[in-house]
Amino acid sequence: MSTGSVIECLENIQASQLGSRRSIYVYLPAGYAEQIDRYYPVLYVHAGQRAFGPSSPGNETWQLDLAADELISAGRIEPIIIVAIAHVRPVTRNEFYHYVDAEQEALGIGGSGIEYEHFIVHELKPMIDRQYRTQRDRDNTGLLGSSAAALCTLHIGMRHPDVFGKLIMMSPYFVDAQLDEQASNGLREKDMYRLPDTIPDVQMWVDIGDTEGLFLPEQVRRVVQEMLHRGADVKKLAYFEQPGACHQEADWGARVYLPLLYMFGQAGQPVSLELYGRDVIGLKGGMQVRVQARLRYDHGLSLTLLSGAYVSSHPEVLQVLADGMLIPHAAGSAVITMQFGALTAARSYRVIPELTPVVQVCMQAEFASSFASTEQREESIYGGMGMKLMHTGDGHYEGCYRIPRDSGFSFRFTRGFRQFETDRDGNPIANRVFRAAESMSLHYNIQAWGSTSAKAKIGGSPK
Repeated sequence: MSTGSVIECLENIQASQLGSRRSIYVYLPAGYAEQIDRYYPVLYVHAGQRAFGPSSPGNETWQLDLAADELISAGRIEPIIIVAIAHVRPVTRNEFYHYVDAEQEALGIGGSGIEYEHFIVHELKPMIDRQYRTQRDRDNTGLLGSSAAALCTLHIGMRHPDVFGKLIMMSPYFVDAQLDEQASNGLREKDMYRLPDTIPDVQMWVDIGDTEGLFLPEQVRRVVQEMLHRGADVKKLAYFEQPGACHQEADWGARVYLPLLYMFGQAGQPVSLELYGRDVIGLKGGMQVRVQARLRYDHGLSLTLLSGAYVSSHPEVLQVLADGMLIPHAAGSAVITMQFGALTAARSYRVIPELTPVVQVCMQAEFASSFASTEQREESIYGGMGMKLMHTGDGHYEGCYRIPRDSGFSFRFTRGFRQFETDRDGNPIANRVFRAAESMSLHYNIQAWGSTSAKAKIGGSPK
């Protein structure tokens, strides 16, 4: 009888050029100890201290081992080895940044992505290949990361396509976005990524949630389109937008089975096609709207299609391009139909006189009456993604912001780095969530401030 999966910990592994040591966690699938003639594909995962194990407030994980166990036991993916690389928190240098200084996130922090890349390619992978029964070729070796670690995955993969043939980038930090009152879209954007002139022949998964604040789906999709323009094979580049998903471990872990299916599963058969997303477009105002098309397969995979065979019932009212972009010509309504093989989906869209790309969100926060009167009043607090609220007196904070229409936010108030709000007993609270479909005013009560360990217990989705 074969044993179940196990996770081994390799401690104090030296990264020579980084001058640091770290733990490496190695997931071995069920049956590894008995099937001694079998060799396995390998997936390397950044921020590995959050890859495995149970998830709890203050220690959220992806529960990647549970996802792999379920998929492997059901025969939906082949057995794989997962190597989770613990992240060394930056003091002076952040190992996830290759080209753009990590000062984008914290002043005084530089990037050491090249040195981290050297550790993975020239020290860690050879060690894993010696110690475990691995399939060492590029087509059976992958990299997975989220946020800044997804940016790192892109850069390592572009520089070493001979080593890594599978790249999984979840909620990638491709674009740094800050609120900017003067910008037409409400944002000041800076590209964090670099692409080669020609994209190498690798398999890629790129995804994003639509409730990740200023991590916008359109930013990520723009980079994906640039990859295609630079020669990426559309048959090897998967893209997915997850409605209601936030920028946190719980949401990445909830959908990580999708890239695992894509990279290590069998090709399934399409079974359903759905058009979704905003269905009201402005004739004027500058708000761009795109048809969202989601394709589902019989083995559980879902993809957001980047192009397709679209038809408008009234092109004189609303034209649709191959990439799903909608071009309004007159006020009125039209039905957009898409066909993918034998599948067809349709959705009604309405063109109104005007729709602006930004809305105004005003936010008020005040201390609850139970809040200790002796608690220090900060001059300002933050509501996430640069939303700074100023103290207006007597424990009240206010701020108004121009933000991209339809952007979704999931946050907790903070008064400093990881100094999150809690409930009155000091326990973690659920994220506050809103979607900026229209201009709005929001009011919140703050119960108490927690320590750096106070983390969200759960995420949330807009209604």
